[in-house]
Amino acid sequence: MASRNTILVLLLLSGTPAVFAKESTGCTALDVRRALEQRLSADERAHLTVPFEADTEIRALALRVTAPAHSDQGKLDLLVRFFRREGFLDGYQKDWTRTARDVLESKRGNCLSYASLFVAMARSAGLRACFLDGSRIEPEFGPTGSVLVEVGHVLPGVQIGPDLVPVNLAGEDGFSQRFEILSDLEAIADYYNNRGFEIAWTRAAEGGLARKDARSAFELATRIEPRFARAWNNLGVSYTRSGDLLAAENSFRRAVQAEPGLAAAHANLGQIHVRRDEQSQAIERFSRAIELDGANSHYRYFLGKALARAGRMSEAIAELERALSLNPRLFPAWVQLMKSRQASGDIPRARAAALEALKLQPGQRDAKQFLDRHPEGTP
Repeated sequence: MASRNTILVLLLLSGTPAVFAKESTGCTALDVRRALEQRLSADERAHLTVPFEADTEIRALALRVTAPAHSDQGKLDLLVRFFRREGFLDGYQKDWTRTARDVLESKRGNCLSYASLFVAMARSAGLRACFLDGSRIEPEFGPTGSVLVEVGHVLPGVQIGPDLVPVNLAGEDGFSQRFEILSDLEAIADYYNNRGFEIAWTRAAEGGLARKDARSAFELATRIEPRFARAWNNLGVSYTRSGDLLAAENSFRRAVQAEPGLAAAHANLGQIHVRRDEQSQAIERFSRAIELDGANSHYRYFLGKALARAGRMSEAIAELERALSLNPRLFPAWVQLMKSRQASGDIPRARAAALEALKLQPGQRDAKQFLDRHPEGTP
């Protein structure tokens, strides 16, 4: 691509992380591949998908759409109108991460997909455009207790004078959250992180997150941007599902190094310690996850269960009750509360917990057996 657009571009300095510089010449897909020479093989770079790559048609379209404008703000307004008029957002699909080219052809995609096309067009029109991460981390809890990290929201941003303007393509007024700039490498890593999820979801019956191709997507994301903590966390979950606990632990530790405040990674390290019967280390990790995200009922359930295994029943009961105050439908916490109250000798309240568990999951074996052994009125 021979474009000389002025954009927010990756500053590539030997030995330093890639960051955005506000005044630079255009960053092309070739520039990105060159930036990854020390991280990816020549074959990987050749086959790398750069989701915001602008081909000849996208560049020509961007210039046509913005031709009437006489300012950067005018170009931005025309691009937003084009996206809304063409109905791109009508084809929104959460689990459909695609490239700018794919979105232009199908008008389908998720927020990262739409942002990729918008950034490609904005840069082609001479605007300084970037990706903004407005995510609220939304954990998803798997059957092994491992915590996946889903990305909440990515959107484009455009520099207009001294201001970096978030572009809400959905047309809603105002923004309540804060945004962080994603480097181009982080945006590509986010693309592969999402693709790993989508491979796992669409092939859940064929291994899901334990699949090698899902794991390969997460792993590639971590090599594209080694500071991308979410991908390290999700790579660790994939290793956990495949039974490689050492590789999982290493991945979770890399996630914590990259982003010490990522609660999910601390919780996942706690689960590794639980599997090794290292309850004190597990308690420490779950406690840290709660410090970072105290409103998460699952982390409190994990901590309560680890405390119970360590024989600290009064603390376990208190933590499980806190978990259930946050999420009364968390039935495993009711089962564990039943067991902990029983271990502490409080049979009547253990019965109450068992009944709550059965309301949520009729026939739950442990709760049913407990009630059979302790009918109402027995000590």
